[in-house]
Order: sequence, then structure tokens, then C-alpha cells
Amino acid sequence: MILSYNNSLFGDEKRHRVHAIVTTNHSASHYGQPVVVLDDGDALDLQSWVLCNYHIEKANKKEMQSMAKLGMILPCGDNRL
Repeated sequence: MILSYNNSLFGDEKRHRVHAIVTTNHSASHYGQPVVVLDDGDALDLQSWVLCNYHIEKANKKEMQSMAKLGMILPCGDNRL
């Protein structure tokens, strides 16, 4: 999936794109709970999602469902928290 974010807390209003996957095969995953993993291998937590104003740019249906289960997006498909 493709996500975008900005670092407006640091004065960077430009949106940056990054590839990510939803997986349980990561050290941040506990008890089979899926996590969002970015290209650099870091897991994306809900706090970073909100503070960096992440948006889903492109995702398939399964990825959208996983993101909704994680609480990263609303189940109706609105990806803004």
C-alpha cells in the first residue's frame, strides 16, 4: 500500500509518499496483532499516524480492512482521524 504524511510539527508541509505493508511478521507484532511496517522496516504506531497526518493513497480491500481493524482508519473508509 502507499501512504503519505507530512511533518507539519517540524514546519514541513510537503506530503511525502512511502510504501507500507500490514503484517504480523514483525517484532512490533504481539500475539498475532497486525502492524503497519514502512519501507525502512519501522512499525508505524497510532500516535505517529495522527501526528504526521498519514493518509492512505493506495490500498487494496484487504489492506483497508486491516487498517480499519487496527483503528488507523474508520470502517466506512474515511481515512482521516
